[in-house]
Amino acid sequence: MKKIVETVDIIIRRVVLYLRLSKEDVDKPTKEAISESIKNQELMLREEVAKHPDWEIVGVYCDEDFSGAGTYRPDFERMITSCENGEVDIVLCKSQSRFSRDMEVIEKYLHNKFLMWNVRFVSIVDNADTDNKGNKKARQINALVNEWFLEDLSDNIKATFRTKWQNGECTASFAKYGLMKDIKNKNHLLIDPIASEVLKQIADMLFAGYGQDKIAKTLEDKKIPSPYEYKAMNGCKLKLPISKKEDKYSISKAGQYIVRISLYNEYKQILRNIKSVYVFGTDNQKEYNSKFHIRVRSISEDLKLYYTTDNLSSSIDNLDFNNIDFSSDVWHELKTNDMIPDDVYYIGSANVELDRLIETGFEIEIELEENKGHNTYKMFTKSKADDTDTQFNFEYEIRRRYKWSGRVIYNMLRDPIYNGTLIQGKTRRISYKNHKCINAKKEHWVTSESALEKIFDDEKWLSIQTKLNEVSRSGADGVKHIFCGKVYCSECGSILRKNSSCQNKDSEKVEYLLCKDKENKWANCDNNKSIKLNVLEDYVLSAMNGLLDEYYDKDTLKELHKEVIDKDLFKDQLDSFNKEKNDIQNLIKRKKEIFQQLYEDRATGIIDDNDFTSLRAKYKEDVDKLSERLSTIDNELKLIEMKQNKLKDRDSLLSKYRHFDVLTPELLDEFIDKIKVGKIDDETNTREIRIVWNFQT
Repeated sequence: MKKIVETVDIIIRRVVLYLRLSKEDVDKPTKEAISESIKNQELMLREEVAKHPDWEIVGVYCDEDFSGAGTYRPDFERMITSCENGEVDIVLCKSQSRFSRDMEVIEKYLHNKFLMWNVRFVSIVDNADTDNKGNKKARQINALVNEWFLEDLSDNIKATFRTKWQNGECTASFAKYGLMKDIKNKNHLLIDPIASEVLKQIADMLFAGYGQDKIAKTLEDKKIPSPYEYKAMNGCKLKLPISKKEDKYSISKAGQYIVRISLYNEYKQILRNIKSVYVFGTDNQKEYNSKFHIRVRSISEDLKLYYTTDNLSSSIDNLDFNNIDFSSDVWHELKTNDMIPDDVYYIGSANVELDRLIETGFEIEIELEENKGHNTYKMFTKSKADDTDTQFNFEYEIRRRYKWSGRVIYNMLRDPIYNGTLIQGKTRRISYKNHKCINAKKEHWVTSESALEKIFDDEKWLSIQTKLNEVSRSGADGVKHIFCGKVYCSECGSILRKNSSCQNKDSEKVEYLLCKDKENKWANCDNNKSIKLNVLEDYVLSAMNGLLDEYYDKDTLKELHKEVIDKDLFKDQLDSFNKEKNDIQNLIKRKKEIFQQLYEDRATGIIDDNDFTSLRAKYKEDVDKLSERLSTIDNELKLIEMKQNKLKDRDSLLSKYRHFDVLTPELLDEFIDKIKVGKIDDETNTREIRIVWNFQT
């Protein structure tokens, strides 16, 4: 009698493990080590798989330091792609919250997409299992509880941040240019001694008559790093997006670029005595050329950098590492900020050892003069460790070098943080699940005055704002004339602009000022005669020296008397701005009343929803424009108040000087508010020039 043996085919289920940790583990021995929490999660999941002989792990996905809200998680996205491609049968997690805390994500995948893709979800701690229809409601309740947890956490964080703002603490991730975070208190800002000096240079150039674009060009010519480049060179981890028009692994256009080279070791063993050689060239010609100008930006402490001008090989691929000796005369060591000769062939690097997951590298700044051949330049490398040919990991990234610009200069000089005022809460995120930033209403901003030390004191700050408010334009060389923004027409109030002319190509240029109304073909003004710039300069210089002579005559006769500062000097401006402010506030109030009536008309059916939506959009647009103008008026009133506080009596100002030999923009700003030039009298052939001083005369 034959014995019948029954065999059963076991269907193997492909299982992927998903691990997530939302907060960095403080117990990590090093920043590269995997956290204990992640290790414990993986161990628990592997023990669960071992209980099922038909389960086989085909992948492990781990997102460390990522929130469980419905935002992008790199390994989560890769896992979902594998599920969609039919490569997964079971997704295994420690708990449902490790998969996601977002109720929408739970519904989308566990109760929809996974059913379509025939993927089963299992979690150990809370017994979630999509094959068990009986616990669907439990999964949904858990998802709702997790959603509430996220919402409460978000509200608590917002409340904490607002309390810090009100106490004058800075919660920004990065300090603005000119400032740095206190290492003892990350919410306190200190003055950066290096960058703050650059800000002071910028202010000095502004007072010297430089336009914003001219200031930016001057800083570039002096090789002063722009705000972002300065932060990047000092270890700031702020990342700006690479232009979508550029390939981050190649250069195809002339310009200045930053190349960041990273070396790291993913092998189990420690690599020792590592040598690497680099070249930046084309696929066909892997060598540098004279079109490249290279400067070293930074080098890791454990790395040494070298260069050679000898042609060691026709191509980097053919280099013989056995004959490479960085201590020989062929190779020359490089330091930070060194320029590499234009006839360089190769750059080399060496470090004693590279442990697993430890990263090292360097940064270089490359300027490509021209690329008429439309070549695409890339980075190539060849490496060797000890006596092996192990090729350890090499990465590089190319980006455009960020430069100074006139807009950057203007925005910095307008930022009240440099006068000690910290404004926070100007933007907000749509929700705890949608991290897109939108502008917050101004009434929700939190302003803290004297929250930090001032780079510009009140007097200097007022002078900067006044200078920026001047109606002026720069000359062809980017430098403004000495009276820029101070000379006005007595007839129409327009500013006088500088022009120049010469009788012929051999004659010297004559510079003169002319009323701006010329652009309107003298429609509003008959002051159509120019005044030479040197004539006005002589007149003002004489008037200022006359004040000094009068002052010292009085001093000799001991007739000095302190005069009261004329607080009504800005009375007309104050009255005008306050009246306009009051009118705008009343208009906004009336518009709100009208909108309330519209809302009632909609509720009663007098107007339909489409009309109401259109009228509401128009109302919002009008109120936004009025509110913006109101903000501008408030700023102007603050400037006038600062001007009033700045006003000095004549004696305290004049006592600083004895005689002026030459005028400077700084002297003009200190003494003169504005100069009014009248039209020429046809009978006397003279014109009235009135100087409005910064003090009572």
